[in-house]
Amino acid sequence: MDARAAAALLDDLADRGWPAEHRERHGGWILRAAGGVTKRANSVLPAGPVDDTDAALDAVEAFADRHGIDPCVQVSPASEPADLAARLTARGYVAEARTLVQVADAGAVAALLADAAPTDPVLALTVADAPDDAWLDAWWSVDGRGGTAELAVARGILARGPAVYAAVRDGDRVLATARLALVGRWGGLFAVATRPEARRRGLSRAAMGAVVGAGVERGITDLWLQVVAENDGALALYDGLGFQPASRYEYWARTRQPSAASRSARNRA
Repeated sequence: MDARAAAALLDDLADRGWPAEHRERHGGWILRAAGGVTKRANSVLPAGPVDDTDAALDAVEAFADRHGIDPCVQVSPASEPADLAARLTARGYVAEARTLVQVADAGAVAALLADAAPTDPVLALTVADAPDDAWLDAWWSVDGRGGTAELAVARGILARGPAVYAAVRDGDRVLATARLALVGRWGGLFAVATRPEARRRGLSRAAMGAVVGAGVERGITDLWLQVVAENDGALALYDGLGFQPASRYEYWARTRQPSAASRSARNRA
């Protein structure tokens, strides 16, 4: 598989592993919105061709305005057209959040993490098909952006696709989390998070080992994950587990400029 085909596959897997609440098609582009919660679910995936790029970007900006989010486009080596980054620059978009996509053999990772369970007898490692409130509280305390309304949107994103959830628990409190989205034979690692006071105890490895092991039992053969390029600690962890770079993307965003119609509606409210 060449680099562009690999990028297209991984773009599709990530889209299916983190499903947005609202989706529209404009030619080969997928427009996504979910109340502004996570860029993954509030950006455009330019997965295929469009007849007119400028008209497509007009549609992107109108869609963003309707959903009250900043227009944002996820650009990878598979994005169409090939000059999309230049088109976005000309319209005032700025690249941010450079992200690497890595892949690994699921069985090999499961073997490396087979003994990663917490050694502290006070801690329990659990696996479930859905997150409970304690899992959500732990993950949101580390990775969340917003309050209870945004958390409710995030819960909806998690519920839209099959996944396995692991938690390292100290009584009723969750200290570390991991989620494995199940997409065909692929498993996508998301929400790998540890509360600050519980770090450097191997709890992320324990949670990852639990979801990867459960995924392998369900027929998962390959893994993918996305990691911000500047996250040296996470990159070192994943490198030690055998993950290899396979693709990359950036989010190109600009501050929303409300349309006259939306400004008028707000003025009437």
